[in-house]
Amino acid sequence: MTRAGQAAADEGRLRSVAGARIVVTGGAGRIGRPTVDLLVDLGAEVTVLERPGAEAGSRCRHVTGDVTDAAVVAPLLLDADALVHLAGIPGLEESDPLTTYRTNTVGTFVTLMCAARAGLSKAVYGSSINASGLPLHPHPVLPSRFPYDESEQPDIGDWYSLSKAENEATAAMVHRRWGLPVTGLRLPLVRDITADNGAVFGRHIRDVMRTDPRRAVCEGWSYLDTSDAARAVVAALTRPTSPGRGILVAAPTTYLSVPTEEALDRTAPRVPREVIKGRDVPLDLTMARRVLGFQARVLLDDVAPHQLVSVTPGGAWDV
Repeated sequence: MTRAGQAAADEGRLRSVAGARIVVTGGAGRIGRPTVDLLVDLGAEVTVLERPGAEAGSRCRHVTGDVTDAAVVAPLLLDADALVHLAGIPGLEESDPLTTYRTNTVGTFVTLMCAARAGLSKAVYGSSINASGLPLHPHPVLPSRFPYDESEQPDIGDWYSLSKAENEATAAMVHRRWGLPVTGLRLPLVRDITADNGAVFGRHIRDVMRTDPRRAVCEGWSYLDTSDAARAVVAALTRPTSPGRGILVAAPTTYLSVPTEEALDRTAPRVPREVIKGRDVPLDLTMARRVLGFQARVLLDDVAPHQLVSVTPGGAWDV
């Protein structure tokens, strides 16, 4: 049996990251840095691949290079046990469409292909809530139901969301062809919600609510602290998962101060929905709980409740 085939037959054998040799791409980024810190704290031997000029931490080995270049990526994975692929361009406005699409799709193809050929035990990659295409769509689309889950039918109208959907297809292909155990995480808005007593996060969500409230609805007013994103990565590394669609992970409650049912009555009254309790996010996080054993620990309610978006007596969003 090939090394990749053995990895597939023994999926999930990386029961603990302690002592594991893990390559992290994008390890200097918003999600990458806390992920690297957590992996090191848990006893992993981490190698970070990052773009030239990225600010490097001091707790692991660092290599600079292009994540789309197999000649750079393949040698790093030869002696590794697992891969965490977080490198990429994180949105529409960060670069031009071609660069964004190419970096995200080719980078994911190269890293997962090289991981499979090296016979790694597991690969985890950062997908996005935007893999559905709904939040960044140029037209006024909404989910087909609330809460929605990973099976929501994609409706894609932008290149960033397209790149994330393509990455999930790539992961499924790599698993089928080479047997690599691989997990994608559909991450929502990820920020350090504790920064400056929550003020940085508060400004961001108010800006989104003011400039693109439909996007906020399609995201289910969801968020995730960077430390919880790192915990989700570790959970995905150490648990057996299917190679299909990425798994939605988010904090269990919204960043709104009003009940979710009230918010949906005002913003998406025609979308069918089940009863949603209190301020629970209108996302179905069953896969995260059952498959990953994951539940977020850092909640805006606890660390900065004054940043929750409220409503005025007249019924408008108080942003």
